Amino acid sequence: MNNLFEKWKTKIPKYSEVHKDLFASLSQKFGVEGEKKINLGKHFSINYELYTYAFFLGLYNNEFSPIPDNEKKTDFSHHIQHWGSKTTISSRKDFTNLQENIFIALVAKTDLDLIDLEKGELDEDKAVKLILKTMESYTNGGLILIKEKLEENPNYFLQPTSFLNLILEKNVFSH
Repeated sequence: MNNLFEKWKTKIPKYSEVHKDLFASLSQKFGVEGEKKINLGKHFSINYELYTYAFFLGLYNNEFSPIPDNEKKTDFSHHIQHWGSKTTISSRKDFTNLQENIFIALVAKTDLDLIDLEKGELDEDKAVKLILKTMESYTNGGLILIKEKLEENPNYFLQPTSFLNLILEKNVFSH
């Protein structure tokens, strides 16, 4: 299983291009923190933070929504293993535990026969692709929920606790 985790975290998850505007309006491509983030009107310091939030929002709400085959996918060119990595002195926390927890949730939600994997009857690369597809599907579901909230109320995310409120509003902890 450790080998599977190591392979998975070298991947760059994708999202549907229909959500490009969400990333442009809510997060920063190359990262920004503190006052500069506020001045730019961003809610997330870097794109993978929005991606992570959308993944958990989709997961907790059971919004499994695979990206349709006819939709173009894109990414933000950042491998999972580098999410939260500290290359400079900053207040950013290391995301290693978060990466592990995402992986555990993905293994639990992906239709994988772990015994076949252990016996070598299921190729590790195929298993990683399935896990990544699960990740992209829950993230897509979360991005759809965010987009729906913005369509319902364009000013919804102007409140400081709006993203927490969305989780609570969706009542994710009662499932």
